[in-house]
Amino acid sequence: MLASNSHPQTTKVPNSEETMKLPAENRTFPCKSLTKGVISHGRPYPSSPIDVSFGKGLVATQDCPVGTVMEKFEGPVVEYSELGSDDIIYALNFWQDNQWKWVIATTPAIYANHSCRPNSTINDMQEIVAIRPIKAGEHITFVYNYGTAEDKWDPLWTFECQCGAKKCQGLVNCYRPWEPLYDE
Repeated sequence: MLASNSHPQTTKVPNSEETMKLPAENRTFPCKSLTKGVISHGRPYPSSPIDVSFGKGLVATQDCPVGTVMEKFEGPVVEYSELGSDDIIYALNFWQDNQWKWVIATTPAIYANHSCRPNSTINDMQEIVAIRPIKAGEHITFVYNYGTAEDKWDPLWTFECQCGAKKCQGLVNCYRPWEPLYDE
């Protein structure tokens, strides 16, 4: 998974930096319609992990507009060489101080799944941010392999995408330039 400062969706969004500077009890999100039966696990984000047939997923607990911070990758920041085999599956890489860093996320953000037609992106603060309206109960998704051919792809990340998008890339086995698929 890659977070990049050059991604077309990584510009500052409402409800992001300013909201997260507030104490957790004072954070508000422009969402409505809490989904009954889905809990936030005490985190200040309108999403929650759930069990799905292929493992785990992250779903919206409320209807959320564009710009809503859905969850955040938080945890120890390390070099690639410090990643263990279990860590690498859920690690998020990002550009910091002119070099690639990796966050070993310990938050429910690790359960956001890939889609070739995502409803979210990762900004440069490692937040999952809605890029289109998200309905309560909808899975939170982003493109796992946005990047360039020069970016390091670990073979452990390779999988056959089953997102169902008309322009699904199929085998996800390298970084690719991201092209929004909003024409479906």
